[in-house]
Amino acid sequence: MVDSIRLLDVTEQNAEEIAAYWADDVQKNSRTTHYRNIKKEKLVVYAIDFYMNLRKLLVPDNRVEFTQEYFRKYAKKCHEIGLPLQESIYGLVLMRRHMWLYADFQAIFIDALEHNQAIDSIMRIMLMMDYAVYEITQYYLETVH
Repeated sequence: MVDSIRLLDVTEQNAEEIAAYWADDVQKNSRTTHYRNIKKEKLVVYAIDFYMNLRKLLVPDNRVEFTQEYFRKYAKKCHEIGLPLQESIYGLVLMRRHMWLYADFQAIFIDALEHNQAIDSIMRIMLMMDYAVYEITQYYLETVH
């Protein structure tokens, strides 16, 4: 868990920079064409919110409940601004990717012990993403019907 916290620290301390990279990518990516209609400044705010809430999504005992509530709100926001389901999910996948790319670029995981701790971080984030995909999909399905 120590490295999980280290990753969260790096992400929180650099949230604006990571979010700006993400916003550029999501507007250029062929899988997220609807993001091109949204101002970059607004996208950066959305990504910063995600990065600044990661600790609450990954660490506390009530993280499952917080994750459910957080991603229902995320889904509602995506739906309201006209993002299709697949793009709202892929945009989130890209947020995760940019967080890891930034951490990798900063070389925060160096030795074998840190590598094992990084795997713990990856597993926690993957589980959170599983919850996110479920909640986002559920919201979209409920909204359509």
